[in-house]
Amino acid sequence: MYRNLTSNNTRTTANLLGLKYLLKDFSDVPTKKFTKLSADEVNQILSIHELNSNWTFNVSSLGRKYQFQNFQDSFSFMAQVSQIAEEMKHYPKWYNKNGLVTIDLTTNEVKGVTFKDVLLAYTSDHISQIIQQNHSNSIFDNCNIHVENLIQQWNHNYQKGQELNQVIDKSVNFL
Repeated sequence: MYRNLTSNNTRTTANLLGLKYLLKDFSDVPTKKFTKLSADEVNQILSIHELNSNWTFNVSSLGRKYQFQNFQDSFSFMAQVSQIAEEMKHYPKWYNKNGLVTIDLTTNEVKGVTFKDVLLAYTSDHISQIIQQNHSNSIFDNCNIHVENLIQQWNHNYQKGQELNQVIDKSVNFL
């Protein structure tokens, strides 16, 4: 459902309900067929999930750099993201040098960004936050990411989006 809305002399297209993908499990992702998202759709989904503004979007990919305190933390990050990427059967292009991880996400089948890329970006940001908050001496110290909590939070973000949609319905002039 698309709506044109006006606020502060700007006009935006909001597709809050059409950009919803609820997740049961990461292993469900390979069974779904995803279409390429437009730039507006990618930006809306990034906003819904409050993804870090460090993500950059170009026509065909999402990219980001993560700086960790040391190589062990960056390797732990990559190991944990790779476990979820394996379940999703969706693999990032990345590079790790001295604690700086560069990640590039794209869906080759559509030559662009899909929900799979945004989901992996969301997952990467959460894993990064956990590792950076819990600096460790071993890559195995941060191996307790709770996938269930991650999935619940992803789904909860859509509920917040629906609540926002109800507020917008009441307070914004639609064209």
